[in-house]
Amino acid sequence: MIRAAITVRMARGGLEEVPTLRLGDYLQEDFVLWDLPCLDKSSFMKDLVARVVALLPAVDEQELLDRLLAREAQQSTGIGGGLALPHAIVSGLERTVLVVGRPRGGLDFAALDSEPVDLIFLLLSPTNADEKHLRLLARLARILSPEETLVQLRTASGPKELFQMLLEQDARHVY
Repeated sequence: MIRAAITVRMARGGLEEVPTLRLGDYLQEDFVLWDLPCLDKSSFMKDLVARVVALLPAVDEQELLDRLLAREAQQSTGIGGGLALPHAIVSGLERTVLVVGRPRGGLDFAALDSEPVDLIFLLLSPTNADEKHLRLLARLARILSPEETLVQLRTASGPKELFQMLLEQDARHVY
């Protein structure tokens, strides 16, 4: 018998079981965008949003760009170690999606450690998925936090290999 992975968390009445979120449920192979041009941060975000809207035509391009840039204005989502986790709640989406971007070289993303970014994980959720959005951000941070994981992901020779590596890393994390 196959059982879905679950996470136990505290709830008002005691412990509550919630399904473990798996990246493969939100990431598709064609959502791994490879060899993106290294522009300034604002131009890069415009280019990234245009590519995302081509994949998700129900999303309003200007709304998505505005939300992402507003979030970046609060504080950069470049969290250090060459990694950025931009994210937004947007209308027009039916489900949460993860888009991975791999720029041609290091991108000045105003990261917290001032280092260039070369792995971008864009998380987009519909307006009714706040909790899932936060749980997926936390899961991404856990999966991507070991230095050896980022080193391995950077060795990918193309989008298909990077996609497979991400699924393998995700499978290694029980919670």
